[in-house]
Amino acid sequence: MAVELELKYSSPEGAVPEPSELAAALAPLRLAVRPLGTSRHLDVYFDDPALALERHGLALRVRAARGAAVATVKGRGDAVRGVFEREELEAPLTTPWPPGPSLRADASTAPAWPTAVATRLAGLVALPTLEPRLEIETTRVAFAIERAGPPAGSLIAELAFDEVACRPARGRGDGALIDAALFSEVEIEARGGTTGATLLAIGEALERLLPLVAGSASKLERAASLLAPFIE
Repeated sequence: MAVELELKYSSPEGAVPEPSELAAALAPLRLAVRPLGTSRHLDVYFDDPALALERHGLALRVRAARGAAVATVKGRGDAVRGVFEREELEAPLTTPWPPGPSLRADASTAPAWPTAVATRLAGLVALPTLEPRLEIETTRVAFAIERAGPPAGSLIAELAFDEVACRPARGRGDGALIDAALFSEVEIEARGGTTGATLLAIGEALERLLPLVAGSASKLERAASLLAPFIE
């Protein structure tokens, strides 16, 4: 079972610095930045009507992006000063999903779960009862953070500036009351054995560059809190 190590911030202004600004901020740490471009993905989170997975401290999502879909099980984990360390299990879906031309999933539709995911959830929830709970659509501007050298080029972390729109899954919310709730986040995810201390050092450099608030909630937790009044 893989473990995800990630530093999360809320970004009140949703600003994305220029690459040159990031490079200057990280230069004292002997780190360089490389733009990875802008991407968009849709995450659909599943649970049963009794929220069994939430009660077991787990989140189950399917991420659709670039014509592919991946199922992920994540643990709640622990957050210290915004650094999350949590279980993460990923497995690609073997059949196309969502089944229609639209990214948005119908609330009655769930994918065929990969064996690894089904095995992890065995005894915790009945797979046929899983249904979409909410959707999170993210526009991400990403950068690779690499060691400046020597040796140069080794990947330390991935830095993401996320513009997030969350909404109830189809059939679970009243569209007349809310279309989407919006928020912005910054994530720094460890790569190649990078430690939490290194993530915090990177975070401190970013905090001197733009206003950030250390996160204590996952995207799912934040979205669920915002959407709670609108989900049936």
